[in-house]
Amino acid sequence: MAKQQKTFMKHIMTGISYMIPIVVAGGILGALAKAFGGWNIGSAIEAGATPFSNLNPFTWVGFWWGVNKLSSYAMDFAVAVMTAGAAYSIAGRPGIVPGMVIGYCSAQSKAGFLGGLLMAFIIGAVVNWMKGWKLPKWCEGLKPVMIIPVCSTFLCGMIFLCIFSIPLAWIMDVFQQWIISLNGGAKAVIGGVIGACMGFDMGGPVNKTASMAANALGADGINGPMCAKIIGGMTPPIGLFIATMLKKEKFTKTERETAKTALPMGLCFITEGVLPFAAADPARFIPCSMLGSAVAGAIAVGAGCESVAGHGGIFVVPMMVNPLMFMVALVIGSAVTGVVYAIVKKTTADDDVTEEEDIDIDLDIDIA
Repeated sequence: MAKQQKTFMKHIMTGISYMIPIVVAGGILGALAKAFGGWNIGSAIEAGATPFSNLNPFTWVGFWWGVNKLSSYAMDFAVAVMTAGAAYSIAGRPGIVPGMVIGYCSAQSKAGFLGGLLMAFIIGAVVNWMKGWKLPKWCEGLKPVMIIPVCSTFLCGMIFLCIFSIPLAWIMDVFQQWIISLNGGAKAVIGGVIGACMGFDMGGPVNKTASMAANALGADGINGPMCAKIIGGMTPPIGLFIATMLKKEKFTKTERETAKTALPMGLCFITEGVLPFAAADPARFIPCSMLGSAVAGAIAVGAGCESVAGHGGIFVVPMMVNPLMFMVALVIGSAVTGVVYAIVKKTTADDDVTEEEDIDIDLDIDIA
């Protein structure tokens, strides 16, 4: 059982390790674009025949709009890269194609990280099953480059579209409407709920649904929930860093280094930096993450903080209403996550952590 659990975690961590760099690149580029180009830089240039038809990258606005576009595309493919990485860990090279395609579908359908991770294991099982197919000798050479990619993408894609996407979309829509309905009550309540949702699955369906609810309210001129959205995503990585500072002896060297990387990511509103901890220790870290984000969101929105920007992290704080109180809420929420997780965290021995080996992937294809 322990060996199976380690193998299971290895596949998850491999997928996350492939995803983190693209999230870091996309998140930081987006934060810089909004810091220098303005919070609404994404809508500064209208699309023509293509999104880039009216772009002049040699102007200030055009340059930062282009940087923001790079950020958007990077974030769009983050779940796809994670799904492909986990599927590759399970089934080898043939898992990459269905993983990329179905992972992207998961992101677009708002199933997000959790949907992509679930599909990675389904893809891995299907691809491993297909590897055992006995085919005529003349088409054996086609199996890895055509038969398995096409059949696995079709079969797993239909599993996702027919079984998971429709009920997930319905559940998330109901959930979103419930969050929006809370806006008629106390401001701190909706701030706390959105904050807790942002800290729950770090880019997954609950996180994305809360984010869309905040966006919907922002479109109606109600900008307080935007602050809860931003602060709820910033708190978990900062809180994690605080926990490693308070109880260094409970964390391995690798975990401490990961937390150091998560800190600037959190300041840039990139919650995904804590995914390795959420995956390895969900029963302890996720409640701590939700608690700190809920506290931060409740304080910020209850104190009257508002934001017209939906992204940008620390770079858009000066544009907010009551930015000083936003920072106070961020410090308090992060401290809550950090202190509580430092207390409940189980000490991890260095030999309990399996480091991923660098794998040299040979992509040469011999065509007879």
